[in-house]
Amino acid sequence: MENQYTNYYGLIFGCPVGCELDECGFVSIRQLRIQDRLSYYDTLTFHEKIALIKKHQQCLSVREKKSLFHESQ
Repeated sequence: MENQYTNYYGLIFGCPVGCELDECGFVSIRQLRIQDRLSYYDTLTFHEKIALIKKHQQCLSVREKKSLFHESQ
């Protein structure tokens, strides 16, 4: 799992749901200039990246369960 955090670089640019929540772990990173986002994310430890990713996955799971698309299936 150590290299899987690279699959999440897109989260430093925007929320995949379209409207980020205030408690999103990526909010502060997204407020940086683009070059600084990459640098900042790259300096995070493995455990910090995993914590951000887990928080994202939990948020996404909750939001998917609340969506009309999910409920209609």
